[in-house]
Amino acid sequence: MSDSHGNTPAAWTAVGVMFLGFLISGFAVPAEKPWLFFVGLAVVLGGAVVGKVMSMMGMGSTVTYKDAHDPEYDDHNRS
Repeated sequence: MSDSHGNTPAAWTAVGVMFLGFLISGFAVPAEKPWLFFVGLAVVLGGAVVGKVMSMMGMGSTVTYKDAHDPEYDDHNRS
């Protein structure tokens, strides 16, 4: 099994922050607070930035798309 399924601190943090943003935006719609809706969207975008920064800091996956589809990679990882 490949290590590139998003089980990294960067991925979990990004998803957590984005989930919070969706909750904020979702609450804002029935509460009729347009400004809060856009705050939630900003939090979602912030989550994407936080995830990317954490990934660049080395807290993301080390397996790249090219590695996972390289024939030599497949020969070493078959069961």
